[in-house]
Amino acid sequence: MAHQNSSKPVPKDALVISSMIKELGVQEYDPRVVNQLLDFVYKYVTSMLDDSKIYSNHAKKKNIDIEDVRLAVALHVEKNFTTPPPREVLMDIARTKKCTSITAC
Repeated sequence: MAHQNSSKPVPKDALVISSMIKELGVQEYDPRVVNQLLDFVYKYVTSMLDDSKIYSNHAKKKNIDIEDVRLAVALHVEKNFTTPPPREVLMDIARTKKCTSITAC
């Protein structure tokens, strides 16, 4: 269910998350979803800024700049997400696998 208790003021960040959920076409959801996403966003952004600060300090800069943030995000993506191998590689593996299970190729 997407409705919040109208007696309590809703934080702006929660309204933004709720708006994003609606824009994605989700009609009904547990209100705790918004809190879970807010927690995720906070932890993710905090982690990216902490890493950005480390990179900025390493470069002997006084302030974090966009390049520090881009580096932090790029390294995070590289470390935590994988991309599938190219189609050609998968086809080659499939061919090799097929040949090993059949006596003649």
